[in-house]
Amino acid sequence: MNAEAHLLPLGDFKPADEWQTHVNEIFYGIQGPDIHDHFQTYVSQDHRLAHALAEDYFKQALKQANSNETHFIMEWGVGNGNLAGCFLSHLKSLDIKGQVYPSTRYILCDFSIEILKGASNNERLKKHAGKFFMVQVDANRMNCFQKQAINKIISNEIWDDLSTKVLLKRDGSFYEEYIQPLIDPVAARMNIEDFIKPFNEKNLNLLKGYPNLLKFIIWERTYQRVTIDEWPQANILEAHMSLLVDEIPIPVNIGALATFKRARHLLKQNGLGYTGMDYGMYSMQELNFSERPYFNLYGGQYTFMVNFELLNQWAHAEGFASVEKEHQHSYVGRHLQDSVISVVELVQTHSGAPNMPPWDRDILMLKTLNILNKAYKNNYPSEMKYNVMEGTPSSKQKQIKELAAKLSTNGVPDTVAYVTKKEVMEVSTDLAELGYDEKIYTPLFKGSTDPISFVIMNLC
Repeated sequence: MNAEAHLLPLGDFKPADEWQTHVNEIFYGIQGPDIHDHFQTYVSQDHRLAHALAEDYFKQALKQANSNETHFIMEWGVGNGNLAGCFLSHLKSLDIKGQVYPSTRYILCDFSIEILKGASNNERLKKHAGKFFMVQVDANRMNCFQKQAINKIISNEIWDDLSTKVLLKRDGSFYEEYIQPLIDPVAARMNIEDFIKPFNEKNLNLLKGYPNLLKFIIWERTYQRVTIDEWPQANILEAHMSLLVDEIPIPVNIGALATFKRARHLLKQNGLGYTGMDYGMYSMQELNFSERPYFNLYGGQYTFMVNFELLNQWAHAEGFASVEKEHQHSYVGRHLQDSVISVVELVQTHSGAPNMPPWDRDILMLKTLNILNKAYKNNYPSEMKYNVMEGTPSSKQKQIKELAAKLSTNGVPDTVAYVTKKEVMEVSTDLAELGYDEKIYTPLFKGSTDPISFVIMNLC
């Protein structure tokens, strides 16, 4: 912390999950449909994960095909609607005989009415008018839906946003993380008295006048000794913690556990289960890695890594007979019958990337995309918007705009998109001329070795 900064508290120390949910309600409330200008997910523009999900659903639904019965799919946390749009489009293309798609209805659920409005305007989704419905509701509260009425539930990157406690073990005792928001009003160019009251009251009407102020919050951390006897699934949690080394912060994703309970309530007895996708620690090995992160801040949004090993145990305890987890790369690659990496992963292997100024990394990304587009053919023609970041020198701005203008509408849809090994190797000579080393990026197709990875879980 900068000793010269005049940091003022916006509130008291509270358990991490309390401030996390507080800030995220503000963040999503302010950003609304513009949320995807701040970060992308693997389904924001890309179609390959959505297609893999649709193929699995189609194979399973065919076994239960009944023209007289409506099959309901429910998505929690709808993003920009692209997952639903690409899912339904691919399902329709697979269903040549009309055994599944005609009877399928897709329910998009989100707590933000603004995000739902944005998703409803997604052009890929609008092609399926009459097949989908929008419902404003919290994923933790689904009492408006009939019990055991849903065939399939999908969520993408919501568990990291939902209530998460942080726990560490020290000499046989447990300690919970408490955090406090601080801000330097000078750096934020604000009068704190104008901000602190609406911030604590989550007054979105007033807070929209400070769209970037969450970025200026600095979080102070401390740990307080606790007993966990009253925590959800305390016995499982205590056994889980016994396998972890001391002094490593462990995310306890209680909001994710709540979605398991709701899914069990909503899913039909013979339903096709709950599929959730997110990022975090895959196994105990990653959990016990002392250097790994356990939270992220995106433009002021506060998210936690997902503890997939704990979620696995919780899901069984909640009554799911089958719980399977798989690295997302592996899942998508299996459906494409080829190994995959993301474009971002490829760019990060470039020897010059780590030391480049941000505008030069943008240029490298755009040159890489233009090369990949020689091999990549997109099912959904679209124009990639590549904004010039603030502070970019004018000469670099011109180059970025020229490179962005050359991007094919039938090419890679996003910087966060999957490309196959076949596609990359087809343009390997061009990539080498740009400075890429095949010996460095080809091992990535065997799978990531990072302690944080994207994971898909299927609960049936």
